[in-house]
Amino acid sequence: MIADRLDLPTPWAARPLSGTAEEGRLLSRWMGQEYLAETWHQAWPPERWSDELRRLHESREGGPFLITYEGRRFAYVEVYRPLHSNIAAFQPWSRHDLGFHLAIVDRALTGRGLGTAFVSDLVRTLFRCSPGAERVAAEPDVRNLACRRVMERAGMSWVRTVRLPHKEAALHVCPPVAGTARARTAGRRGTARRTAGGTAPGRLKSPGPLAGPAGGVPAGPAERESRPTT
Repeated sequence: MIADRLDLPTPWAARPLSGTAEEGRLLSRWMGQEYLAETWHQAWPPERWSDELRRLHESREGGPFLITYEGRRFAYVEVYRPLHSNIAAFQPWSRHDLGFHLAIVDRALTGRGLGTAFVSDLVRTLFRCSPGAERVAAEPDVRNLACRRVMERAGMSWVRTVRLPHKEAALHVCPPVAGTARARTAGRRGTARRTAGGTAPGRLKSPGPLAGPAGGVPAGPAERESRPTT
């Protein structure tokens, strides 16, 4: 099950989160950072985060993960099924399709091209996790042009603008061909930028780096309607 494993290529690694007290404290601290609090609106206490992580983990439709880059904590990711989310009505989703939310939690790792490289690798990994998938989805806030450029560079094309309870979103999808070819190219470019020490669109979220959920919102408690921009 995706909730138990996400086999990302080096230099990334993913650890599933199940809602322990320690994980709740970690997410509470991360989401309390100003740039994430302003965009995710989930500056919750540790106990509430533990409950949320347990709910996501037990859904078996995806799951929450801690992502590391070369062993360093890099991002928080939620994987979900668009068919069971609030973007279900906007595309003819397959039951195998996947989407994701992404928050880069270490601001010091932005501005280095890592965002595009990671999204590229994540898209390819999600297609491998769900062989029958026809699309991988993300839906950043329509105003978040930096994040939308990252999605495009990672092979996720804009298809339409949709109105969700918490935002107006730009729905981006990536079909399998783009997921294996275009994303691979984007990943190579990201690696080249890192090697050269160049800057790429690391700040994927305005005002913070990919600071809000980039993906559809899984069905859940009513409070998730307060989830803000991507």
